[in-house]
Amino acid sequence: MARSVLTVEPVLRGWVVSLKGKALDLRATKLEAIGVASRLAAEQNRARGDSTGVAVRVANGGSVLIARHGWSGQKSRDGFR
Repeated sequence: MARSVLTVEPVLRGWVVSLKGKALDLRATKLEAIGVASRLAAEQNRARGDSTGVAVRVANGGSVLIARHGWSGQKSRDGFR
């Protein structure tokens, strides 16, 4: 089963949602972009069965995985702080 991660990162005029370097959507706020990315990830998982996540780029250049769709069996923390 394929896995992919949609990325949400800041650009000059808002936040872009991308997959493998290709821009899919542009939103004014980070929260809007995360919502779009999560919906796209859920749709991809439902339609093709691909495990799809959403990561947000943070200030230090890294990214944080904030949503997972179809990643059953993978261990994660019990909760977020």
